[in-house]
Amino acid sequence: MPQLNLALFQARPAFRSADEALSDLDLALARAAANGANMLVTPELYFSGYGSADAVRAAAQAQGSPSFQAVAKLAARHGVGLVLGYPEMSGGALYNSAAVFDGHGRFKSNYRKVALPNDFERDCFNPGKGPDVFEFQGIRCSVLICYDIEFPELARRAALLGTELLLVPTALRAKWRFVSDAIVPSRAYENAMFIGYCDYAADETNSQFSGASTICAPDGQHLCRAAGPEDLILATIDTAAAQCRKSDFDFLRDIKRFDIEAWPIARIA
Repeated sequence: MPQLNLALFQARPAFRSADEALSDLDLALARAAANGANMLVTPELYFSGYGSADAVRAAAQAQGSPSFQAVAKLAARHGVGLVLGYPEMSGGALYNSAAVFDGHGRFKSNYRKVALPNDFERDCFNPGKGPDVFEFQGIRCSVLICYDIEFPELARRAALLGTELLLVPTALRAKWRFVSDAIVPSRAYENAMFIGYCDYAADETNSQFSGASTICAPDGQHLCRAAGPEDLILATIDTAAAQCRKSDFDFLRDIKRFDIEAWPIARIA
């Protein structure tokens, strides 16, 4: 069964210029390559930093922009695939997006966040349309971003498309640590998939983020977890584990037995 080594770059929170983002990304990809990683995931809106409308608009990239091309070259130089959180400008509209490159720097996929949870995001971004599937080293992958994972319907949609590895750039606040502790492993278990959930670092000066990036297995277990500060964590994604989980309970198969849409909805007067 296909395998890959997945790395999460739990980066320090910062509002970055394009040059700063590329420099930090270069170092992170070098570290990932040195540790044998095949793919690296950054946090949500890594290319701009999270929470400032001005920073987001200043850092917004169109696909094919010089900075976008520079990111592709970095992935190719280090031989590591990349899931990059960035603000995307397309047709005059702004999206909270994640671009995927393979280890040769080839563009593989682009995902636009669906669920926009706060005034900052709703004022800046347009919503996307939901997950697609792409193949990376023989593994079927999809992307969601942050709040998207809190809706079981979106993860389930990805699972029904055949996703084996769900990649989730996030900017999770410390007060919602429950998401990384409990919801993410639950999504992995109920959909028999791996999930890489990559947050910003948390330390004495940047305590608003959870700093609890995690890679979860299809049995709902945390394979590895970050501890707060800037960190690079890695785990091996072995798709045989998904088949093993399904041999006990296959929710995706068994749910077909239920005609849930036909169930009556009780109403209270």
